[in-house]
Amino acid sequence: MSRVLLVDDDPAGLDLRKLILERHGHFVTTASDINQARSTFISAPPECVLMDLRLPEPEDGLALIREFRAASPGVRIVVLSGWSADLDGQPEAALVDEVLTKPVRSELLLRAIGALT
Repeated sequence: MSRVLLVDDDPAGLDLRKLILERHGHFVTTASDINQARSTFISAPPECVLMDLRLPEPEDGLALIREFRAASPGVRIVVLSGWSADLDGQPEAALVDEVLTKPVRSELLLRAIGALT
């Protein structure tokens, strides 16, 4: 399957989504903050990034979207957010491949990742 970088500052959500993705054959690396996400993106380049937008602030997620897209134009970026309006009207909205609203059903998450990788 695909190499996925999962970025979320919620430990329970991070662990649960990692387990779901791995059970469906994806190789998953995780990051719980923006600095860890940056270093993991460089050391283990993913095919797809699945990320929360508020890490803990929306500006953190927006910065990561810009950085990831600039570093790897072909990387697929899926944003998970309980506040998807944080992305509305932002230039970064054009840089992501998919936006999923939390809570997201596992089937929808897997379908979105599968369609992009």
